[in-house]
Amino acid sequence: MLALCPKARAFDYEKGDLKLSLSGYLDARAVAPFDRDVPDEDPTTELGLEGKATVSTWAAAKLFLQAIDNGTVSGPDNGRLFNQLTKVYQDKRPCIDVDEAYVDFFADKIEARVGIQKFSWGRLDEVNPTDNINPEDYSQGTINDELERKIGIPAVKVSAFSDLANVELAWIPRYVPYRLPQPDEKWYPNPLKSPDFIESNGTVGLIPTTSRHDDLSMPGGGLEHSESAVRISKYISGWDVSASYYHGYDVMPITDVYSDLTITFVDLLSLDYSLALDLTYKPVVRKMNVYGFDFTTTLGSFTVRGEAAYYDGKRYNRRMDSVLSEQLSREKQQEIFDEFYDNYIDSGGTLTTQTFHFKPQINIPLDTLKYGLGADYIHGDTSVSVQFIQQYIPDYDRDMPVYFVDDNGFNSMLTLLFKQFFLQNTLEATLSGAYGIEFKDYVVKPSLKYSFTNTLQGTVGLVILGGSDEYSMFGQYDDNDEAFVRVRFSF
Repeated sequence: MLALCPKARAFDYEKGDLKLSLSGYLDARAVAPFDRDVPDEDPTTELGLEGKATVSTWAAAKLFLQAIDNGTVSGPDNGRLFNQLTKVYQDKRPCIDVDEAYVDFFADKIEARVGIQKFSWGRLDEVNPTDNINPEDYSQGTINDELERKIGIPAVKVSAFSDLANVELAWIPRYVPYRLPQPDEKWYPNPLKSPDFIESNGTVGLIPTTSRHDDLSMPGGGLEHSESAVRISKYISGWDVSASYYHGYDVMPITDVYSDLTITFVDLLSLDYSLALDLTYKPVVRKMNVYGFDFTTTLGSFTVRGEAAYYDGKRYNRRMDSVLSEQLSREKQQEIFDEFYDNYIDSGGTLTTQTFHFKPQINIPLDTLKYGLGADYIHGDTSVSVQFIQQYIPDYDRDMPVYFVDDNGFNSMLTLLFKQFFLQNTLEATLSGAYGIEFKDYVVKPSLKYSFTNTLQGTVGLVILGGSDEYSMFGQYDDNDEAFVRVRFSF
């Protein structure tokens, strides 16, 4: 396949105000896991095609399509050619994804963009407190770069420029959800998994558990379900500052859980009984308000960046062990048995099993502060970027613990990005990583990228994850260490 690639060429056409161009890439990625017990991940192949058109001085358009055979998606083919913007669990391969498709309009000091597009608000890398508009694709965890994870959404954006300030307005008529891997895949998050057994606080010992996963029920149409955002920016005496507001759905995964607890008489004479628990996980979305501020400036040889956001109404998934402890407490079990026994007597002894339905409070709203500070340094062929990012929940209740937050309501992270170029910039060595301070979990990604030609690049690298807490951000993927090779041909 690569032998044929050098024949490919970019297409350019220009006549008067009309300009047309076509470019693209062919990308192939394969991984080799260190632990053979993790689910297999087939190679991923991706063909990207980008078409641009400038019609005149006042109009332009862009279409970016991705034809993907994604090795992380293992579900059956559903017969659809295109990725569905309404599905959390993508169950098809190969497929075509409309990454971007929009039209730009230009006027004096005003620009408008209509169509499927991506927003990049905020100043920090990977974790942006003020960047909340686009959902992300977590089918490969977070090993892909942030821009690769972003999902294009239908939106209208209007930007106005003046000496007073620049204003950017966004309106999203319909919600587009995040994407999760299938439950049997290697990057499926631990918080959405159920244990095979649960330790009972009652008299029945271990309770066997089964689980299933439903897809999201999309919010309806209409203005009340749309989303909106505004960002005001200005350059002041060496400081580029912005203030933003977002009213819309949270792009991070949260779920509802529906629980069926079945009680069965094992021995009628001794009234010995057993319990079995069946859980149904269902993605859910709720609206929130986000008030943000960000800045960038230079201090000597350093570029300093920062941002902060206040989340009003952000929701979190509670830790399942805490929820089930409430649902399956000794007192709750006794209440269930008493009701079951009464029904058994009323049935004349014919009712020997019964199922009770519960909807535990698995997600709760918690106002949140997120903030971060970063610094960049570039010297010759070397660049270094460090960041500190912290999340704080002021009214955190340690008796109702949520995932990825410690007992004091904090989640803090240090990140590093180091790049060094060699051989006239044809060889790029990269070391990136993140360390969770509270949970002592981490991810480290060293890689080498070599440019064989201007159009052909090859990359080899490692992804190393760890942490003692299986429900921490990176510790949950402790067994997913892997080596990878990636080849990209651009045209």
